[in-house]
Amino acid sequence: MAAGAGLGRDDHGAGDPLVLLHGVATSRLIWSRVTAALAARRRVIAVDVPGFGGSDAAGPGFELEHVADRLAERLGLERFDLAGHSLGGAVAVAVAARHPASVGRLVLVAPAGLAPRAPRVAAALGAAAERAVSVRRSYGYGWIARPRARVALFGGTVADAAGLTPDDARLLLDASHGARRVGAGVRRALEADLRDDLAAAQVPLGLIWGSADRVVPYAGLEALRRLRPDALVETLPGTGHIPQIEAPDRFVAALERLLDALG
Repeated sequence: MAAGAGLGRDDHGAGDPLVLLHGVATSRLIWSRVTAALAARRRVIAVDVPGFGGSDAAGPGFELEHVADRLAERLGLERFDLAGHSLGGAVAVAVAARHPASVGRLVLVAPAGLAPRAPRVAAALGAAAERAVSVRRSYGYGWIARPRARVALFGGTVADAAGLTPDDARLLLDASHGARRVGAGVRRALEADLRDDLAAAQVPLGLIWGSADRVVPYAGLEALRRLRPDALVETLPGTGHIPQIEAPDRFVAALERLLDALG
């Protein structure tokens, strides 16, 4: 199949490519607050992870190996920098491990796949996430004008959900409409143990983390520091699990600093 076929993507700017991979309950729309600023210096490609948004699924479930291979095949890029958020972080590690010649610099934003859970726990959490996203999509638009409702909808993922603008809350809901493999994605990300892959990956590594992240807690950063002591770290104080929406200007600045420092 031709490069790009079956892969939802937004392409901005020119120059060396940076590929952005989103998290589990979203689509490439989650990057829309930061792509223009990032594209001032490079080509930026926000991609729907296979099984989400406009991208065809890579098989019946969500196997990270198949997803990574599908992305590498259909991006149609010889070499690119890669930034992955949450589930997209797990996919990014799998891409770097399986296609090391393709990835120049790797930046993980509160990544999943590095703190494995028991399969039964992962399955239960995946099913719960599927239900929660479905309810949010069904009822959220009628509630987002009220701060308390934004807390109920996004308080688990955003540090200051009441302070979200209605437009940002609407963007999060719009992005979730593309999330088709939520349960399978959560389950696989929670079961996965990519620590050996990340430790062995011969790629410059940067980490971005919100200090108030409750989904992938900030404390998990210490384990990754031990795993990859060479990693460069940017902390975003007061942000939760979606810093590219909560603090887009600070997120862009942090990502730019990492990319510059990683060479």
